[in-house]
Amino acid sequence: MKIFFDFDDVLFNSKQFKEDYFSIFKKRGVSRKIFEACYYDPLDERNIKLYDPMGHIKRVCSEIGIDVTTLEAEISAFVADTSDYVFADVVGALARFQRKQLCIVSFSTTNFQKAKIANSGIAHFFGKISIVDSLKGEVIAEIIKKEKLAGQEGLYFIDDRTEQLESVKMRSASVQTVLCVRTEGRYHDRKNKYCDYKISQLKGLEKIIKIHGK
Repeated sequence: MKIFFDFDDVLFNSKQFKEDYFSIFKKRGVSRKIFEACYYDPLDERNIKLYDPMGHIKRVCSEIGIDVTTLEAEISAFVADTSDYVFADVVGALARFQRKQLCIVSFSTTNFQKAKIANSGIAHFFGKISIVDSLKGEVIAEIIKKEKLAGQEGLYFIDDRTEQLESVKMRSASVQTVLCVRTEGRYHDRKNKYCDYKISQLKGLEKIIKIHGK
């Protein structure tokens, strides 16, 4: 068995994290309008945009004329412990599996994302953590090939974005794709033909695995 998990909005309450993250900027006089307007690189035209915190900070500081170094230091301190943002059902669900069975495949190749995951308190549950800046189908297909899992049953991928589920299903048809739509999530994509299942909590994954006898 191999289970591939997205991190944000599946294991991690990114909506609350972003709200608390904004509060750091707010204390420095940054309005929500400016915070949101500067959030992504305006030249990034992808459907799923890559968040670059350093670029965001520089755009905000340039907009309202505040010190970059001070804001960077406060944000570094903020991501030093992100365990409070792990969803309540995550630890119990992950503890049911062996480390080698679990893998995180997360979008956003930045030190910020690495710190969020490393300091979440759940990284030790995973045998592999892959952080990518593109659709996840290719990296998951490579892992399946490397570990000689092609065509096997007991392969699952859980994500909250249908674009990512589609990319995996198109490359690796034997993977059971699971759309995770938490009430606390930032996105609420609708299940489509590339999503084999839909869950709102991780206990739903256990039921799916039982269906497949794994």
